[in-house]
Amino acid sequence: MDATTGVREEVPVRQGAGGPSLGRRVSKWWGRNGIWYLFLAPSVILLLTFMAYPLVNSLVLSLYKWNGLAPRKFVGLKNFERLVGDRFFWGATWHTLAFAFFVTLGTVGIGFLLAFAISRRVPGWRVFRVGYYLPVMLSLVVVGALWARIYEYNWGLLNTFLRAIGLDALALPWLADIRYALGAVIIVPIWQYAGFPMIIILAAIEGIPQDLHDAATIDGVNEWQRAWYLIVPLIRPVVISISMLQVISSLKVFDLVWVMTKGDPGNSSAVLGTFLYRQGFEMQKFGYASAVAVMMFAIVFTITYLYQRMVKIEAVEF
Repeated sequence: MDATTGVREEVPVRQGAGGPSLGRRVSKWWGRNGIWYLFLAPSVILLLTFMAYPLVNSLVLSLYKWNGLAPRKFVGLKNFERLVGDRFFWGATWHTLAFAFFVTLGTVGIGFLLAFAISRRVPGWRVFRVGYYLPVMLSLVVVGALWARIYEYNWGLLNTFLRAIGLDALALPWLADIRYALGAVIIVPIWQYAGFPMIIILAAIEGIPQDLHDAATIDGVNEWQRAWYLIVPLIRPVVISISMLQVISSLKVFDLVWVMTKGDPGNSSAVLGTFLYRQGFEMQKFGYASAVAVMMFAIVFTITYLYQRMVKIEAVEF
């Protein structure tokens, strides 16, 4: 109230010192960014539903003993303690690592050779580019069943061919002998998936400026020197990336091995995927199988992390 006039003054109501109210700020932010989060929402929901939730649930289940019917019994870390002393688990782990190493080496190595040959325009290169990629589009289950027939001892295509050319001693029980089963299985994904790195590496090779090839030709390099000293250094980031994808995919193998051998004979071709399946769905040890799944996740994550740390991807400027 004014002391001289006696008139009461109205003091305007001020908003908070921080500016607009929280509701207005949220509304403004949503109006600017909300549409993008709406587009991302379906993918986030799918990831949470089919990846995050099963992973967390598997971690929780690994702490229990459960046969799928009776109530769960909490056992703490006993499943993992048992896993550490399980020789079949370590055998399957070794087979999985060997599978991933040789499949990655074979697919990326052969893919590079094919890509290099096609980039140099060998006779029939257009047919080769399509033909070598066709197996990639086939179902892995179908390919596994096909190769199981090829490897069949009595009437399989491979042994029949070997006998026809007089190499009877090499006609072996490929999938029934503990010495050859895993190697025979490894050959199949190398044959099928070499076309995938081929396409990626071919695109990288054809992205190299022609001026560099012309300069190499003027310097008198041969094709081997061109590949090793020019092409390989320039496509190194692509090779590293495709190798990482192949490693991760190979570490998760299950369907191919299951169709061809089911991990037999004598667990000689068992991998972590088949070991997990047998423990969970054949022996009804779901808690123990969940512990295997957690260990698989830890192995894949560790190998991927170490690979990224040891082999850094550096940008290449032409």
